[in-house]
Amino acid sequence: MCGRFVISSSNAFGLEYETSYNVAPSQLIPVKTKDDALLMKWSCAPSWKKDMNLINCRSETMYEKPSFKNTKRCVIFHNGWYEWQRKDKEKFPYYHYCSSHIFAGLYNEIGCLILTRSSTDTINHIHHRQPLLLEDFEISRYLDGEDILNSDANNNINFHRVSKDVNSPSNNNSSLIDSVNFS
Repeated sequence: MCGRFVISSSNAFGLEYETSYNVAPSQLIPVKTKDDALLMKWSCAPSWKKDMNLINCRSETMYEKPSFKNTKRCVIFHNGWYEWQRKDKEKFPYYHYCSSHIFAGLYNEIGCLILTRSSTDTINHIHHRQPLLLEDFEISRYLDGEDILNSDANNNINFHRVSKDVNSPSNNNSSLIDSVNFS
């Protein structure tokens, strides 16, 4: 789930950073914690296995898994994300977007990751998991420890199929989010 996403705005949380239409794991991304806003590596690992490179965590089990025991909460800015639909032996990318620009996340001294949840009925035919989205007014409540796992932000997701050019992280331009026709 959500192995790539888009940051097309050049300022989030008061930070300046390079826009990207193909954010890949290990890149620096804009993150807000309870105390700060900073650029952080998108990839987290437990202190006992620093080469683990986790980019997602199931929100339903975040308290049970030892890998996330010493993480703190953060939110991650985005303008949309990609999911791949498997059909037979082929995978087709789709761009997802909505009015929410906030992923719920976790972080530690190594980096951050995105929380996931079961996909809503609208998009579960593409992928069974989706990022956990939050509304702007829910950010401080989430950072203060409230479990907001079913925000209304998750209900109005739009999507369309995009070019397989997104499969390569070296491709990074606005045409990646353009809808493509297929038969």
